[in-house]
Amino acid sequence: MPPFPPAAPKSRAPLVIGLVAALLGLCLLGICAIGVRAAMVYNSAQESSGGSAGVAVPGPSWTAPAPPSVRDTYSPPEPIPTTSAPAPLPARIGQCISVSVTGDFQGIGNCNGTMGTYRVVSVDIAQNTCADPRSAYITEDGYRLCLERHLVRNRCYTFPTGNGWIVGAPKCKAKGTVHVIDIVPGASNGDRCTRDYRWNRWYRFTNPTVVYCVMKY
Repeated sequence: MPPFPPAAPKSRAPLVIGLVAALLGLCLLGICAIGVRAAMVYNSAQESSGGSAGVAVPGPSWTAPAPPSVRDTYSPPEPIPTTSAPAPLPARIGQCISVSVTGDFQGIGNCNGTMGTYRVVSVDIAQNTCADPRSAYITEDGYRLCLERHLVRNRCYTFPTGNGWIVGAPKCKAKGTVHVIDIVPGASNGDRCTRDYRWNRWYRFTNPTVVYCVMKY
């Protein structure tokens, strides 16, 4: 048998064509990717700048709320009730005071008889009754001053003809004044008045009970 003819050399054309087609495909894919990326960047820039000219870009709708009304949200605080401080005491317990013939407060005197005919036995800011309801009293600066007579031997006074207040005599031995000669606590009449000095009248008071032996002019 004659020998087989030598094999024809294989053509490389299909391989070259396939490589070229693959390269073209890769190039096309790269170009497409770059294009897509560029489009995305462009769209993002357009959205951030408010859209392209002449084209409204839809977005979320939001309405700012109206500012709150001051009248509706603020109420002034309630005023704090205040009470005025009480006036200072016009006189303290144990002090002697001077009054007018009508019982008006004349000020703090002293208890030695030169000025002051009543001694304060209690002070009541509520102006209720005195500890002894029979006590004489006056009202001064919102206080009730409960009093008792306080007369001193050898001092001169003016006694009321009826219900009234004892006051110091402006001049001793003047007509209508009395000069206290003796004081007898708890007595009911002048039987216990002194015999060592002259006197011509006695006066008895209660609350506290006392007899004043006096020389009346």
